[in-house]
Amino acid sequence: MIRTNEPYDHRMGRLLTVLGCLLWLVLASPTLIESDAYRYAAAMLMLIGFYFFWRMPVRPRMDWLAWLCVGWGLFVLGRFAFIYEATPGHDVGASDWLFAFPLFFPALGFAFSLYERQSERLIAAFFSAALVLLAVTTGYVRIFNGETVRPLIMNNQIHGAVACGLLTTWAAFWLLHYLTTPSANRAFARFSYVVAPLVIALCLIAIYGAKSKGVWLALSVTLPVLAAVALGYFRHAKAAFVLVTLFVLLCGGLYAVRHNLSATAGPTIAATVSMVGQIASGGAVDSAVSGTIDADNTPISMDERLQLWSNGLQVFSSAPVFGWGNEWLERWHQTRYANVQYTLLHNGYLEILVRFGLFGAIVMSVILAGLIASVWRAWRANLIPRAAFHAYAVSLFFFALTILTNSNNRLAIGESLALGSAAFACALRVRLKPVAYRGASESSSAIESSQDANAITMAPSKP
Repeated sequence: MIRTNEPYDHRMGRLLTVLGCLLWLVLASPTLIESDAYRYAAAMLMLIGFYFFWRMPVRPRMDWLAWLCVGWGLFVLGRFAFIYEATPGHDVGASDWLFAFPLFFPALGFAFSLYERQSERLIAAFFSAALVLLAVTTGYVRIFNGETVRPLIMNNQIHGAVACGLLTTWAAFWLLHYLTTPSANRAFARFSYVVAPLVIALCLIAIYGAKSKGVWLALSVTLPVLAAVALGYFRHAKAAFVLVTLFVLLCGGLYAVRHNLSATAGPTIAATVSMVGQIASGGAVDSAVSGTIDADNTPISMDERLQLWSNGLQVFSSAPVFGWGNEWLERWHQTRYANVQYTLLHNGYLEILVRFGLFGAIVMSVILAGLIASVWRAWRANLIPRAAFHAYAVSLFFFALTILTNSNNRLAIGESLALGSAAFACALRVRLKPVAYRGASESSSAIESSQDANAITMAPSKP
């Protein structure tokens, strides 16, 4: 849904266009099918991007954010290699090199620019696949019988619930865009009117059936935010009607399944209230947490998470500035609850802190803030519809809430979300810098005369 005033025009053959579109769908596929195929798709897209980049007469300049992404990625890889060589025969990290992904953000951003014109078709194709998979793979009869299900094609129900939460957010703003944009393509608009409500309804049912308390919590915070943002798309009377209708439907659904909700989340809520109450009454945090872990009535999932978080905080506190790098796993064996069966910390923020400390958290926060600001500026400059920015921001907000209780940023769904969302932001960031294209018009005529079907030309940006 990017506006068509691209900063440059590319010419590629039909085969490469179709291949690239398929690769972008594969990169987004972990939201539907959990696999590592997105990594190979990202690598191929970067190769396509590099090919056209080197053929350009005037290339986009890297700005501070691009250099920061590259510098951070090289720092992560260099530190990993150094510690790996310095500690032979020891446990070294777990998926630590994945935090070097920002190294690829600028290149993927350029690759995204090559396929901007196909974005509307890609979005429609993606939601078509989502609807089919939601309808086919989710056991809705089992859900209404009170059983736990695994939505979509995922390794477990938590991953499926996170994916459904993202799909809900994206589908809502996809629909809002067409409902409130009279100039939008009517064929795509009519398609979204049918597909988006079905995707949202099936996703909400699937999230309920997955029984992931962390996702329930994240969605309970995100839905009011989504509703508040959506109100701005309608006139006051219509907005009130839509909001009241959705609120009544949601409340009715929650009332109908209240007993199942209580049975699933009740023990965790009770244990949490008890622990917080001990802390609020003046008890030490450590003793309250250890007491909750030792209590017989603490649910297993909460008990394990508290052990993991306690270990993570212990490792982080021993190297709070720069973390332990990929040496953290060695320190993990010395923690209080080292016998807990996982090393996946079930908290995305702790995953960063134990490896890179406050320094890494600050750098990655600056990168994220720069990406979000780029999308916001692109919306304000009328390069993208407001629904695109809202979908971007609200979905990242939802995902940020989910990693409070699960390390989704270390999963395929988190990695593909990072690559895809960063590529989108980096592509827009280039579009926002017309100075990078100055002088391109003189060179573009030479490429046009070559009759090369795969050449890229760059037109000067409008002042």
